[in-house]
Amino acid sequence: MRLFLGIELPPAWRRALAQGAEALGRAGVQGRFTLPDNYHLTLVFLGETDRRTEAEAALRQTGGAPFPLRTALPGCFSRKGGDIWWLGVEPAPGLLAVQQRLEEALRASGFSLEERPYRPHITLARKVRSLAGLAPLTAPGLFPALEYRVDRLTLFSSQRVDGVLRYLPLYRVSL
Repeated sequence: MRLFLGIELPPAWRRALAQGAEALGRAGVQGRFTLPDNYHLTLVFLGETDRRTEAEAALRQTGGAPFPLRTALPGCFSRKGGDIWWLGVEPAPGLLAVQQRLEEALRASGFSLEERPYRPHITLARKVRSLAGLAPLTAPGLFPALEYRVDRLTLFSSQRVDGVLRYLPLYRVSL
């Protein structure tokens, strides 16, 4: 099973992200756009594992208080097969503390995690090509400033359902 821990985004965020992504498409950006129901913020990626029980335990151990989540500037990760475009999320203290506690709990349980620094973002599209030469940071106003109070964390599974990639919530823990 392909698992990751993250934050579910509220419907208003998913609608705003979808509208911005549609505007990118109309402006000539091509790629595999994220389905609105799949928008989320990853905290820790676990990959292929059968250790769901340990991942759930790490979520329960994390604790902490609810915290605000705010969007930031868009950006991209350059890749040979096409870029990944994303909308940034402010690296606020509450978010970073929860993410770090999750990593610590998972490492203590024997998970092998990525060593890259955590960079909070919401993936908008993969394998992106911009025929109009548009870059993520030159598309002002497509994504409004968004904010909401995070009060739970989620264990997700990445699965194909009827041939469509879906990120399905498996387990939730309140903060």
